[in-house]
Amino acid sequence: MDYRLVCTSCGEKYDRDSGRFRCSCGGILEVKYDYSTLRLPKRFREETPSHQKYLPLFPVKKLVSLGEGGSDLIKAKSIGWPLKNVDLFLKIETENPTRTFKDRGSSVEIAKAKELGFGHVCCASTGNMGLSLAAYAKRAGMECTVFISRSGNRKKIEKIRKAGAKLVLVNGDFNKCLSAAEQFARRRNVFVCGDYHYRKEGQKSVGFEIIDQLGRVPDYIFVQAGNATLLAAIFKALDEYKRIGFIKRLPRLVAVQSMQCDPLIRAFKKKREIKYVAPETEADAIAVGFPTFGFEGLNALRKTGGDAIAVHDRSILWTSQKLAKHMGIKSELGGAAGLAGFLEIYGDDMKRFDGKTVVAIITGNNED
Repeated sequence: MDYRLVCTSCGEKYDRDSGRFRCSCGGILEVKYDYSTLRLPKRFREETPSHQKYLPLFPVKKLVSLGEGGSDLIKAKSIGWPLKNVDLFLKIETENPTRTFKDRGSSVEIAKAKELGFGHVCCASTGNMGLSLAAYAKRAGMECTVFISRSGNRKKIEKIRKAGAKLVLVNGDFNKCLSAAEQFARRRNVFVCGDYHYRKEGQKSVGFEIIDQLGRVPDYIFVQAGNATLLAAIFKALDEYKRIGFIKRLPRLVAVQSMQCDPLIRAFKKKREIKYVAPETEADAIAVGFPTFGFEGLNALRKTGGDAIAVHDRSILWTSQKLAKHMGIKSELGGAAGLAGFLEIYGDDMKRFDGKTVVAIITGNNED
């Protein structure tokens, strides 16, 4: 499809080949398509769900791929206790090449960097994104630099190093790493990847696959939020499917964060702008004090009549343990947070979910 880049803050428009990662005003950019130019294969709906299937809905000509996408959507019958009068499905993103949903965004970002002629990419990361980007940059023959907190997850830092990326250890949290990565990109003319518009586009395939695999629109989708990119991406995917006539309604989106780092939840509950919250959670994959796509995440919740919940790290750990014990699915804390949010709300108000279909996303596992 034809598209332009548009600032979500001031409305400034940029050419699709500009290579920008932010507006001159500092705002984040959005890929705005001309949907009249969309051309889908005749048997698009019958194709097996996979990341590659949705290429016509991405802003690249060809993906850089390691076989990402097409992850299982399985029905959960019991996770520590029986689930009554609710159909709960789990989207198992740990099946991706580097064991997280991040691979979907990396495939598009690296493809776009390649189209624009870049040979070096960089990103800020709490761990999973850095590992994913390193793997996809290596696939494309690109140099990769990852900025990560010096106090970050040691296992993930070592995995990133082994994947071939250059590591820059930063004294500070994710948002300090983000600032350092953007400054590095500007100085060195490096394509900055991470939680920006092209990654969001790639992560849309999670939303597309949920609809195609389920064969209907669920009533709720629970999404853990760090930078809220996945939340914004799923909303855009659903909105696009509705726009082109594949679905008639949108499910309610529910954002989940740890109580030890919940800027998005506080903003939603108190109906205010997002304010920085110092990350103190052990769920490092979602330990982001000020989410890049926070505004778009809030918009997704409001436009779908959704909700938001913060759960304690203890609840997330319990959920991760039950998931492994009862279903044989291993997940890091951040990966199990969405399911933990559902179980907490379900435990308080089971009747709310009578006869409903719920999807929770198991986003990653890079702890072992």
